[in-house]
Amino acid sequence: MTKYEESRDTYLARESARQGAEHYLRMVEEIEDYAIILLNTKGIIQNWNKGATKIKGYEAEEIIGKHFRVFYTEADRKAGLPETLLGEAAKNGRATHEGLRVKKDGSTFWGNIVITALHDDHNNVVGFTKVTRDLTARKQAEDELRQQTEYLIRNNEQLRQSEERYHKMVAEVKDYAILLLDKEGIIQNWNAGAERIKGYKANEIVGKSFTNFYLPADVAAGLPYKLLKEAEEQGRASHEGWRMRKDGSKFWGNVVITALHDDENNVIGFTKVTRDLTEKKKADERLHEYAHQLERKNEELEEFAYVASHDLKEPLRKILAFGDLLYHSYKEKIDDRMDMYITRMRDSAYRMMTLIDDLLRFSRIGNEQEQFELTNLNTIIQDVLQDFEATIKEKKAEITVGQLPIIMARPSQLHQLFQNLIGNALKFNDKPVPEIKISSVHLDERLAGKDSCRITVEDNGIGFSNEYKNSIFDIFQRLHGQSDYGGSGIGLAICKKIVEAHQGQIEAYGAEGRGATFVITIPC
Repeated sequence: MTKYEESRDTYLARESARQGAEHYLRMVEEIEDYAIILLNTKGIIQNWNKGATKIKGYEAEEIIGKHFRVFYTEADRKAGLPETLLGEAAKNGRATHEGLRVKKDGSTFWGNIVITALHDDHNNVVGFTKVTRDLTARKQAEDELRQQTEYLIRNNEQLRQSEERYHKMVAEVKDYAILLLDKEGIIQNWNAGAERIKGYKANEIVGKSFTNFYLPADVAAGLPYKLLKEAEEQGRASHEGWRMRKDGSKFWGNVVITALHDDENNVIGFTKVTRDLTEKKKADERLHEYAHQLERKNEELEEFAYVASHDLKEPLRKILAFGDLLYHSYKEKIDDRMDMYITRMRDSAYRMMTLIDDLLRFSRIGNEQEQFELTNLNTIIQDVLQDFEATIKEKKAEITVGQLPIIMARPSQLHQLFQNLIGNALKFNDKPVPEIKISSVHLDERLAGKDSCRITVEDNGIGFSNEYKNSIFDIFQRLHGQSDYGGSGIGLAICKKIVEAHQGQIEAYGAEGRGATFVITIPC
């Protein structure tokens, strides 16, 4: 081969290599998914591709000629990480790293970088290539997955601990028998409460049917499995009745059976919670018997009061009759002193008859056959005011009545209630113009499971010392002499009994010479 031919071949080879390098560089410059840059031995950027612009935000003319450490966080720069990676690549031929990198606008991304050393024919390092991938999305996904995994691990651990605590709690509960049954009613577990209530040890009863706790008659009637069927269909079944202990003794049990379901809503078993209510049952029976006896006694007392009142009135009628006969037979011979004696005798007899009537009325409150019905208190008050029409005119009394509610009540008792209160307000009043105010407000509070209202009866009469605000409702309690103000001393006791029979409360407030106020709180 001539020197000319050798020179030509060398030229063609170099030209081919040059063109290949140019094609390679153009290809690298067009890549957008990777930042591919060339660094000199000092780390100064020599070229820049589209991927670098896309990932890092710089245009080529802004960044070529600057040190590649601008892509690293301040902490990494202070730690010398960029120089460390170049040193590792120069020594080992290659260095890799993942971490936060900084874009032109100051924001960060998670970058995976590979730095590769470039060598000349004598194996001297003449520069580096640096390839960067933006793995922010992958990093976020990995972080989210890690966080979710940690969350699940924590939750599983908390659930495991909760289950352990729950099982320990159930096992140690002593006031309730808490059992787990399979679908056929076979006992799966046993707690301290079950042992205390039913008498069995766990090894004596686990694996056996829960029908062991039912009376033979209930088992024959199929009660245990009827309860399981109800719980399966309704989700829950409850029952009270006599149950059997291990020793054959009985206790009164309150039982709640709840169905357990799998993820597909199939019944897989039951929980059964039993309470021993034997003492409550006995107490209820005693209370029922006591109430029955009390009802009988009340009936006897009412019958006695009726008979007694009839028998007591008969001699009083005779006293009045003979008093009238005495007066009319000897009226021409009766002097003032004798006239006073006869008048006092007649007044005492009438007072005694009034007292007997009031006692009979007092004893009957709460035992009357009258039914509760919707009662308009405005109508009741108007009827009562008509009863006192003559007294109101005589005393020139001024009576103000606000809007009153319609409530469920016994009308005749409410009439008697307001008749006593208004009658007292008129009687115990020495003012030139007696004033009586009756008003009502609806309350937010509940009374006997219903809405409630407060009714106030207020007067400007003689009043009473507030120290008597409770005792004023006692039977036969009188704060004033019989000679000053008549009456049996039973009126306010009747009022209290009527209000309480309507599940309400009555209170009194007063001041001597400054009037009295009666406050009734009642369901409405």
